[in-house]
Amino acid sequence: PGNGRERLVTINLSNAPAGAKDVRLFRNGALVKVWRGDVLKGRKTTSLETNVPIVAGNNRLTAYAYNFDDIKSRDSTITIVGPPVLDRKGVSYIIAIGVNDYANSEYNLNLAVADAVDFAGELKRQQARIGTADRVETIVLQNQFATKANILKAIADVAAKIQPEDWLTIFFAGHGIAKQNRFYLIPHDLGYRGSRDEQTAADLQTILDHSISDEEIYGALEAIDAGHILLVLDACNSGQALETEEKRRGPMNSKGLAQLAYEKGMYILTAAQSQQNAIENERLGHGYLTYALVEEGLKTNVADSLPKDGQVLLREWLDYATERVPQIDQEELDKDKNKKRQLERDKKKAGGQGSDRIPQRPRVFYRREAEASPLVVARP
Repeated sequence: PGNGRERLVTINLSNAPAGAKDVRLFRNGALVKVWRGDVLKGRKTTSLETNVPIVAGNNRLTAYAYNFDDIKSRDSTITIVGPPVLDRKGVSYIIAIGVNDYANSEYNLNLAVADAVDFAGELKRQQARIGTADRVETIVLQNQFATKANILKAIADVAAKIQPEDWLTIFFAGHGIAKQNRFYLIPHDLGYRGSRDEQTAADLQTILDHSISDEEIYGALEAIDAGHILLVLDACNSGQALETEEKRRGPMNSKGLAQLAYEKGMYILTAAQSQQNAIENERLGHGYLTYALVEEGLKTNVADSLPKDGQVLLREWLDYATERVPQIDQEELDKDKNKKRQLERDKKKAGGQGSDRIPQRPRVFYRREAEASPLVVARP
């Protein structure tokens, strides 16, 4: 009881001959707490406690566990009504990272900083115009400031102050790499100083050790309790971040960004498939994904589709980019037929990618059930 933001929640576990582990607690369908490992530890019963922030109105709290064979228990659910005094407008936090200039200049890019700056700036402008958020706070990390330590600290700083009504967007433009079923974001301080063409297995491992793995992203996001979380990865091979051994999406006892996205109700958009490049285009001034999201998706009404009502919902925005990027890529490939034929000849000579390569295609993940209050990202 009470009018405070937090409530003490107690979860009692008993009658678990096959064990009990990895207990999860949800508020209104979004994960707020996980107790990892064996929670009974040989006892017949135990209790777990935590303080849970609640919102104005209904707060449906649901808990379940898994046994040692990863079989899920039945749900236990209660509803707490938050008083009107807790009603508040959320804050929109935007963390945008762009790396053109790497510590090793052989890895430099041209448009990643423009992607990050324009994404954060236009999304902030649209949010301020709509007035959904109380305010919009942006953190932009560019080039030498986009180190692994700085990126993880920026996320941790927001996590320490974010509240359940708030919205967190994380955008990364730079190099990415998929290796051994893992995905890595490569920050400015990639650790390797040698030639890119003469890189050895040990050199690659150095880069991976200095990079941010999908497991580290998972760890940084798991404890964040926000109303909406959006992760956009405009990097090569970024589709690997959504790969998982368990292809189903549901209450599975597994790790990975896709599973975390399901449990938290997150949105994840990646620029390309697991083994695909994310392409920059000087004429467009952006990578293809950012161009579709910002120049078309936010600044015009082309993403407003289902229904066409004068506003762009988050799902419409991400779906538009997913379908539009391959079209942009194909359009660019078809612009100059002579150049296309030359690319084909070059491909035959070098075994590289030519104009017949599969166009870049993003991947998107979000829960498919309809939301009670869909998030509006723009009213162009």
